[in-house]
Amino acid sequence: MKMFLTLTLIAIINLTAFSQDNRQIEIRKTNQTYAYAYISVEGKLFSKKLKVQVDFGDTPEQIKTGNEYSEALTDKKSYASILNYMTESQFELVETVNLMETYQGTGGTSGIVFIMRKKN
Repeated sequence: MKMFLTLTLIAIINLTAFSQDNRQIEIRKTNQTYAYAYISVEGKLFSKKLKVQVDFGDTPEQIKTGNEYSEALTDKKSYASILNYMTESQFELVETVNLMETYQGTGGTSGIVFIMRKKN
């Protein structure tokens, strides 16, 4: 009986020493919204310059802004310059996607897509 009580006491001490605190932690609710940009970059035929198409959305304002960014970024020669320009406009890179193209078993990257976001 003494052995059982001793083992029970040791088990209780062990459980209380390693138990987690179950108090609920207050979670901050942030109401952050983001504006996303879908930036499609392709190389121009027989040129080192890049063709850029920026998509902000479907509304007339978003289409107008996308066209302005597209004109500003087209004819850049470096992917990094496109990213730097967007970073200066307070955008951050979320994801990069390669556009793949195949023809008769051979293929390669035909372009790249940057998905970026900006805090509103």
